[in-house]
Amino acid sequence: MSAALPPPKAITGASNRYLFGPFSDFAMLGGGSLIALLALRVWLGDGHEARTWSLGVTLAIANIINHPHFAHSYQIFYSHFRNKLSSPTYSADLQRRYLHIGITTPLLIICILAILVATESARALGLAANIMLFLVGWHYAKQGYGMAMVDAVLKRRFYGDEQKRWLLHNAHATWVFAWLLVNYLIAHSTRDYWGVEYVVIPVPLWLLIVSGACCLTTLTALLYHLRDQRSRAGIAWNGLLAYGVSIYAWLLIRDPVVLLWVPMFHSLQYMAVVWRFQSSRVRTTQLMVAGKPVGARMRLVMFAAFGFILGYLGFWLLPETLNASVPYNQEVFGTALFFYLIWIFINIHHYLMDTVMWRKGNPDVARHLFG
Repeated sequence: MSAALPPPKAITGASNRYLFGPFSDFAMLGGGSLIALLALRVWLGDGHEARTWSLGVTLAIANIINHPHFAHSYQIFYSHFRNKLSSPTYSADLQRRYLHIGITTPLLIICILAILVATESARALGLAANIMLFLVGWHYAKQGYGMAMVDAVLKRRFYGDEQKRWLLHNAHATWVFAWLLVNYLIAHSTRDYWGVEYVVIPVPLWLLIVSGACCLTTLTALLYHLRDQRSRAGIAWNGLLAYGVSIYAWLLIRDPVVLLWVPMFHSLQYMAVVWRFQSSRVRTTQLMVAGKPVGARMRLVMFAAFGFILGYLGFWLLPETLNASVPYNQEVFGTALFFYLIWIFINIHHYLMDTVMWRKGNPDVARHLFG
Protein backbone atom coordinates (compact mmCIF):
# COMPACT_ATOMS: atom_id res chain seq x y z
CA MET A 1 0.00 0.00 0.00
CA SER A 2 1.44 3.35 -0.99
CA ALA A 3 0.94 6.54 0.95
CA ALA A 4 -2.27 8.42 0.31
CA LEU A 5 -3.24 11.79 1.71
CA PRO A 6 -6.61 13.45 1.21
CA PRO A 7 -7.14 17.15 0.57
CA PRO A 8 -7.58 19.08 3.84
CA LYS A 9 -11.35 19.48 3.37
CA ALA A 10 -11.76 15.69 3.50
CA ILE A 11 -10.36 15.49 7.02
CA THR A 12 -13.09 16.04 9.53
CA GLY A 13 -13.98 15.13 13.06
CA ALA A 14 -11.93 14.75 16.21
CA SER A 15 -8.14 14.55 16.15
CA ASN A 16 -8.10 11.24 18.02
CA ARG A 17 -9.50 9.08 15.20
CA TYR A 18 -8.76 5.45 14.43
CA LEU A 19 -9.37 2.99 11.63
CA PHE A 20 -11.38 0.89 14.11
CA GLY A 21 -10.17 1.63 17.65
CA PRO A 22 -6.97 2.08 19.69
CA PHE A 23 -6.48 -1.61 20.52
CA SER A 24 -7.62 -2.91 17.12
CA ASP A 25 -5.32 -0.50 15.29
CA PHE A 26 -2.38 -1.46 17.51
CA ALA A 27 -2.98 -5.17 16.94
CA MET A 28 -3.69 -5.11 13.20
CA LEU A 29 -1.21 -2.45 12.09
CA GLY A 30 1.82 -4.18 13.56
CA GLY A 31 1.96 -4.27 17.35
CA GLY A 32 0.07 -7.54 17.52
CA SER A 33 2.49 -9.19 15.10
CA LEU A 34 5.49 -8.41 17.31
CA ILE A 35 3.84 -10.11 20.27
CA ALA A 36 2.61 -13.05 18.20
CA LEU A 37 5.93 -13.62 16.40
CA LEU A 38 7.83 -13.57 19.67
CA ALA A 39 5.36 -16.03 21.22
CA LEU A 40 5.61 -18.31 18.17
CA ARG A 41 9.39 -18.23 18.28
CA VAL A 42 9.44 -19.25 21.95
CA TRP A 43 6.66 -21.84 21.61
CA LEU A 44 7.70 -23.55 18.40
CA GLY A 45 11.40 -23.88 19.05
CA ASP A 46 13.78 -24.89 16.27
CA GLY A 47 14.01 -27.79 13.89
CA HIS A 48 12.33 -29.38 10.91
CA GLU A 49 9.09 -30.17 12.76
CA ALA A 50 8.53 -26.53 13.71
CA ARG A 51 9.05 -25.43 10.11
CA THR A 52 6.78 -28.15 8.72
CA TRP A 53 4.00 -27.35 11.19
CA SER A 54 4.29 -23.59 10.50
CA LEU A 55 4.20 -24.18 6.75
CA GLY A 56 1.04 -26.28 7.01
CA VAL A 57 -0.76 -23.86 9.31
CA THR A 58 0.20 -20.73 7.37
CA LEU A 59 -0.87 -22.30 4.07
CA ALA A 60 -4.28 -23.04 5.63
CA ILE A 61 -4.54 -19.51 7.06
CA ALA A 62 -3.61 -18.10 3.66
CA ASN A 63 -7.01 -19.16 2.34
CA ILE A 64 -8.87 -16.88 4.75
CA ILE A 65 -6.38 -13.98 5.14
CA ASN A 66 -3.52 -13.84 2.62
CA HIS A 67 -5.36 -14.83 -0.55
CA PRO A 68 -8.47 -12.70 0.15
CA HIS A 69 -6.18 -9.73 0.77
CA PHE A 70 -4.93 -10.07 -2.80
CA ALA A 71 -8.48 -10.61 -4.07
CA HIS A 72 -9.77 -7.51 -2.29
CA SER A 73 -7.26 -5.36 -4.18
CA TYR A 74 -8.78 -6.62 -7.45
CA GLN A 75 -12.31 -6.05 -6.16
CA ILE A 76 -11.54 -2.44 -5.27
CA PHE A 77 -9.37 -1.68 -8.29
CA TYR A 78 -11.78 -2.98 -10.95
CA SER A 79 -14.99 -1.85 -9.25
CA HIS A 80 -16.69 0.66 -11.60
CA PHE A 81 -13.56 0.43 -13.74
CA ARG A 82 -15.13 2.02 -16.83
CA ASN A 83 -16.15 5.02 -14.75
CA LYS A 84 -12.58 5.37 -13.46
CA LEU A 85 -11.34 5.61 -17.04
CA SER A 86 -13.80 8.33 -18.11
CA SER A 87 -15.25 10.22 -15.14
CA PRO A 88 -13.96 13.80 -14.59
CA THR A 89 -13.86 12.91 -10.89
CA TYR A 90 -10.57 11.18 -11.67
CA SER A 91 -7.73 13.30 -13.04
CA ALA A 92 -6.35 12.58 -16.52
CA ASP A 93 -3.14 11.27 -14.95
CA LEU A 94 -5.06 8.93 -12.64
CA GLN A 95 -7.18 7.69 -15.54
CA ARG A 96 -4.03 6.84 -17.48
CA ARG A 97 -2.64 4.96 -14.49
CA TYR A 98 -5.84 2.93 -14.14
CA LEU A 99 -5.71 2.11 -17.85
CA HIS A 100 -2.05 1.06 -17.92
CA ILE A 101 -2.02 -0.89 -14.65
CA GLY A 102 -5.48 -2.35 -15.18
CA ILE A 103 -5.15 -3.45 -18.79
CA THR A 104 -1.79 -2.82 -20.47
CA THR A 105 0.53 -4.05 -17.72
CA PRO A 106 -1.17 -7.39 -16.92
CA LEU A 107 -1.29 -8.23 -20.63
CA LEU A 108 2.40 -7.38 -20.93
CA ILE A 109 3.33 -9.55 -17.94
CA ILE A 110 1.29 -12.46 -19.31
CA CYS A 111 2.95 -12.15 -22.72
CA ILE A 112 6.44 -12.11 -21.21
CA LEU A 113 5.75 -15.17 -19.06
CA ALA A 114 4.18 -17.01 -22.01
CA ILE A 115 7.20 -16.29 -24.21
CA LEU A 116 9.59 -17.56 -21.54
CA VAL A 117 7.61 -20.80 -21.22
CA ALA A 118 7.28 -21.26 -24.99
CA THR A 119 11.02 -20.78 -25.50
CA GLU A 120 11.79 -22.93 -22.45
CA SER A 121 13.88 -20.14 -20.91
CA ALA A 122 14.04 -21.67 -17.45
CA ARG A 123 16.73 -19.36 -16.10
CA ALA A 124 14.95 -16.20 -17.24
CA LEU A 125 11.70 -17.51 -15.78
CA GLY A 126 13.51 -18.30 -12.52
CA LEU A 127 14.60 -14.67 -12.41
CA ALA A 128 10.91 -13.68 -12.20
CA ALA A 129 10.79 -15.04 -8.64
CA ASN A 130 13.64 -12.73 -7.68
CA ILE A 131 11.87 -9.82 -9.34
CA MET A 132 8.78 -10.73 -7.32
CA LEU A 133 10.87 -10.71 -4.12
CA PHE A 134 12.24 -7.30 -5.09
CA LEU A 135 8.74 -5.86 -5.60
CA VAL A 136 7.26 -7.59 -2.55
CA GLY A 137 9.94 -5.94 -0.40
CA TRP A 138 9.13 -2.60 -2.00
CA HIS A 139 5.46 -3.27 -1.34
CA TYR A 140 6.12 -3.99 2.35
CA ALA A 141 8.19 -0.82 2.70
CA LYS A 142 5.68 1.41 0.94
CA GLN A 143 2.79 -0.09 2.90
CA GLY A 144 4.63 0.64 6.14
CA TYR A 145 5.12 4.24 5.04
CA GLY A 146 1.50 4.43 3.96
CA MET A 147 0.30 3.23 7.36
CA ALA A 148 2.34 5.96 9.06
CA MET A 149 0.72 8.56 6.82
CA VAL A 150 -2.81 7.19 7.27
CA ASP A 151 -2.57 7.23 11.07
CA ALA A 152 -1.02 10.70 11.02
CA VAL A 153 -3.93 12.03 8.95
CA LEU A 154 -6.52 10.38 11.21
CA LYS A 155 -4.83 11.87 14.29
CA ARG A 156 -4.12 15.22 12.57
CA ARG A 157 -0.49 14.88 13.57
CA PHE A 158 0.85 15.61 10.12
CA TYR A 159 4.47 14.94 9.28
CA GLY A 160 6.52 17.78 7.87
CA ASP A 161 8.36 17.54 4.57
CA GLU A 162 11.66 16.61 6.23
CA GLN A 163 10.08 13.87 8.32
CA LYS A 164 8.30 12.37 5.29
CA ARG A 165 11.47 12.57 3.22
CA TRP A 166 13.51 10.62 5.77
CA LEU A 167 10.73 8.12 6.42
CA LEU A 168 10.86 7.34 2.70
CA HIS A 169 14.67 7.36 2.50
CA ASN A 170 14.93 4.92 5.39
CA ALA A 171 12.18 2.68 3.99
CA HIS A 172 13.87 2.49 0.60
CA ALA A 173 17.33 1.95 2.04
CA THR A 174 16.15 -0.88 4.29
CA TRP A 175 14.16 -2.48 1.48
CA VAL A 176 17.21 -2.54 -0.82
CA PHE A 177 19.40 -3.89 1.98
CA ALA A 178 16.88 -6.66 2.73
CA TRP A 179 16.79 -7.74 -0.93
CA LEU A 180 20.58 -7.71 -1.21
CA LEU A 181 20.88 -9.65 2.06
CA VAL A 182 18.58 -12.45 0.85
CA ASN A 183 20.53 -12.82 -2.39
CA TYR A 184 23.82 -12.79 -0.48
CA LEU A 185 22.73 -15.42 2.04
CA ILE A 186 21.38 -17.91 -0.51
CA ALA A 187 24.05 -17.34 -3.16
CA HIS A 188 25.61 -20.78 -2.70
CA SER A 189 22.46 -22.82 -2.15
CA THR A 190 19.77 -24.17 -4.45
CA ARG A 191 16.31 -22.72 -4.05
CA ASP A 192 13.12 -23.31 -6.00
CA TYR A 193 9.65 -21.78 -6.07
CA TRP A 194 6.91 -24.23 -7.09
CA GLY A 195 9.56 -26.41 -8.71
CA VAL A 196 11.17 -23.65 -10.79
CA GLU A 197 14.75 -22.89 -9.79
CA TYR A 198 15.09 -19.50 -8.11
CA VAL A 199 17.78 -17.41 -9.84
CA VAL A 200 19.97 -15.54 -7.35
CA ILE A 201 21.58 -12.17 -8.12
CA PRO A 202 25.29 -12.23 -7.10
CA VAL A 203 25.89 -9.66 -4.35
CA PRO A 204 29.48 -8.81 -3.28
CA LEU A 205 30.12 -8.31 0.42
CA TRP A 206 31.25 -4.70 -0.06
CA LEU A 207 27.90 -3.79 -1.63
CA LEU A 208 26.04 -5.36 1.27
CA ILE A 209 28.16 -3.38 3.74
CA VAL A 210 27.56 -0.12 1.88
CA SER A 211 23.82 -0.82 1.78
CA GLY A 212 23.78 -1.57 5.52
CA ALA A 213 25.63 1.70 6.19
CA CYS A 214 22.95 3.55 4.20
CA CYS A 215 20.30 1.96 6.42
CA LEU A 216 22.02 3.14 9.58
CA THR A 217 22.61 6.61 8.17
CA THR A 218 19.01 7.12 7.10
CA LEU A 219 17.72 5.68 10.38
CA THR A 220 19.91 8.10 12.37
CA ALA A 221 18.64 11.04 10.32
CA LEU A 222 15.05 9.84 10.70
CA LEU A 223 15.31 9.58 14.47
CA TYR A 224 16.75 13.09 14.60
CA HIS A 225 13.88 14.53 12.57
CA LEU A 226 11.25 12.56 14.51
CA ARG A 227 12.46 14.35 17.63
CA ASP A 228 11.39 17.61 15.99
CA GLN A 229 8.08 16.03 14.95
CA ARG A 230 7.31 15.03 18.51
CA SER A 231 7.76 18.55 19.82
CA ARG A 232 6.05 20.21 16.81
CA ALA A 233 2.90 18.22 16.13
CA GLY A 234 3.16 15.00 18.10
CA ILE A 235 3.46 11.48 16.71
CA ALA A 236 0.73 9.06 15.65
CA TRP A 237 2.28 6.07 17.38
CA ASN A 238 0.25 3.23 15.88
CA GLY A 239 1.21 4.33 12.38
CA LEU A 240 4.86 4.78 13.30
CA LEU A 241 4.86 1.34 14.92
CA ALA A 242 3.36 -0.10 11.73
CA TYR A 243 6.15 1.57 9.77
CA GLY A 244 8.88 0.17 12.04
CA VAL A 245 7.43 -3.35 12.04
CA SER A 246 6.99 -3.39 8.26
CA ILE A 247 10.49 -2.08 7.57
CA TYR A 248 12.54 -3.88 10.19
CA ALA A 249 10.72 -6.88 11.66
CA TRP A 250 9.10 -8.13 8.45
CA LEU A 251 11.77 -7.24 5.89
CA LEU A 252 14.90 -8.12 7.85
CA ILE A 253 13.75 -11.18 9.79
CA ARG A 254 15.59 -14.27 8.54
CA ASP A 255 14.39 -16.94 10.96
CA PRO A 256 13.06 -19.73 8.66
CA VAL A 257 10.18 -20.61 11.01
CA VAL A 258 9.01 -17.12 11.94
CA LEU A 259 9.41 -15.91 8.35
CA LEU A 260 6.51 -18.13 7.28
CA TRP A 261 4.12 -16.13 9.46
CA VAL A 262 5.09 -12.67 8.20
CA PRO A 263 2.82 -12.61 5.08
CA MET A 264 -0.20 -13.25 7.29
CA PHE A 265 0.50 -10.19 9.44
CA HIS A 266 1.26 -8.08 6.38
CA SER A 267 -2.14 -9.11 4.98
CA LEU A 268 -3.90 -8.24 8.25
CA GLN A 269 -2.30 -4.81 8.18
CA TYR A 270 -3.52 -4.33 4.61
CA MET A 271 -7.01 -5.60 5.38
CA ALA A 272 -7.41 -3.14 8.26
CA VAL A 273 -7.36 -0.35 5.68
CA VAL A 274 -9.39 -2.30 3.12
CA TRP A 275 -12.18 -2.99 5.60
CA ARG A 276 -12.23 0.61 6.80
CA PHE A 277 -12.44 1.68 3.15
CA GLN A 278 -15.15 -0.83 2.22
CA SER A 279 -17.21 -0.20 5.36
CA SER A 280 -17.38 3.49 4.48
CA ARG A 281 -18.06 2.70 0.84
CA VAL A 282 -21.12 0.52 1.48
CA ARG A 283 -22.56 3.15 3.82
CA THR A 284 -22.20 5.99 1.32
CA THR A 285 -23.20 4.18 -1.90
CA GLN A 286 -26.21 2.11 -2.82
CA LEU A 287 -26.65 -1.27 -4.50
CA MET A 288 -30.05 -2.20 -5.92
CA VAL A 289 -31.19 -5.79 -6.54
CA ALA A 290 -34.64 -6.39 -8.05
CA GLY A 291 -35.51 -2.79 -7.32
CA LYS A 292 -34.64 -3.06 -3.62
CA PRO A 293 -31.53 -1.68 -1.84
CA VAL A 294 -29.09 -4.19 -0.36
CA GLY A 295 -28.14 -3.42 3.24
CA ALA A 296 -24.62 -2.34 4.18
CA ARG A 297 -23.99 -5.41 6.35
CA MET A 298 -25.05 -7.79 3.57
CA ARG A 299 -22.81 -5.97 1.10
CA LEU A 300 -19.84 -6.40 3.43
CA VAL A 301 -20.61 -10.11 3.73
CA MET A 302 -20.84 -10.33 -0.06
CA PHE A 303 -17.51 -8.50 -0.42
CA ALA A 304 -15.79 -10.88 2.00
CA ALA A 305 -17.35 -13.99 0.45
CA PHE A 306 -16.40 -12.96 -3.07
CA GLY A 307 -12.85 -12.21 -1.89
CA PHE A 308 -12.58 -15.70 -0.42
CA ILE A 309 -13.93 -17.32 -3.60
CA LEU A 310 -11.75 -15.19 -5.88
CA GLY A 311 -8.68 -16.01 -3.77
CA TYR A 312 -9.39 -19.73 -3.99
CA LEU A 313 -9.95 -19.55 -7.74
CA GLY A 314 -6.81 -17.53 -8.39
CA PHE A 315 -4.38 -19.32 -6.10
CA TRP A 316 -5.60 -22.91 -6.30
CA LEU A 317 -8.32 -23.85 -8.79
CA LEU A 318 -7.09 -21.91 -11.84
CA PRO A 319 -3.43 -23.00 -11.67
CA GLU A 320 -4.42 -26.59 -10.89
CA THR A 321 -6.79 -26.66 -13.89
CA LEU A 322 -4.22 -25.13 -16.25
CA ASN A 323 -1.52 -27.46 -14.96
CA ALA A 324 -3.68 -30.47 -15.81
CA SER A 325 -4.91 -29.26 -19.20
CA VAL A 326 -2.11 -27.21 -20.81
CA PRO A 327 0.92 -29.19 -22.03
CA TYR A 328 4.45 -27.94 -21.29
CA ASN A 329 7.91 -29.39 -20.77
CA GLN A 330 7.83 -30.75 -17.21
CA GLU A 331 11.48 -31.80 -17.43
CA VAL A 332 12.40 -28.12 -17.68
CA PHE A 333 9.77 -26.48 -15.46
CA GLY A 334 8.67 -29.18 -13.02
CA THR A 335 5.12 -30.32 -12.34
CA ALA A 336 3.56 -27.14 -10.91
CA LEU A 337 4.42 -24.50 -13.51
CA PHE A 338 1.09 -22.68 -13.50
CA PHE A 339 1.17 -22.30 -9.72
CA TYR A 340 4.51 -20.56 -10.21
CA LEU A 341 3.26 -18.35 -13.05
CA ILE A 342 -0.01 -17.28 -11.46
CA TRP A 343 1.40 -16.70 -7.98
CA ILE A 344 4.20 -14.60 -9.52
CA PHE A 345 1.70 -12.65 -11.63
CA ILE A 346 -0.68 -11.91 -8.73
CA ASN A 347 2.10 -10.74 -6.40
CA ILE A 348 3.57 -8.37 -8.98
CA HIS A 349 0.23 -7.03 -10.25
CA HIS A 350 -1.08 -6.57 -6.69
CA TYR A 351 1.80 -4.22 -5.91
CA LEU A 352 1.26 -2.25 -9.11
CA MET A 353 -2.48 -1.85 -8.46
CA ASP A 354 -1.75 -0.53 -4.98
CA THR A 355 0.40 2.27 -6.44
CA VAL A 356 -2.76 3.54 -8.16
CA MET A 357 -5.53 2.77 -5.66
CA TRP A 358 -3.93 4.26 -2.57
CA ARG A 359 -2.00 7.14 -4.10
CA LYS A 360 -2.38 10.77 -3.10
CA GLY A 361 -5.04 12.45 -5.20
CA ASN A 362 -7.29 9.41 -5.63
CA PRO A 363 -10.78 10.72 -4.74
CA ASP A 364 -11.90 7.26 -3.54
CA VAL A 365 -9.28 7.34 -0.78
CA ALA A 366 -10.25 10.82 0.36
CA ARG A 367 -13.92 9.89 0.44
CA HIS A 368 -13.95 6.37 1.84
CA LEU A 369 -10.80 6.11 3.95
CA PHE A 370 -10.63 9.55 5.56
CA GLY A 371 -14.09 10.99 4.97
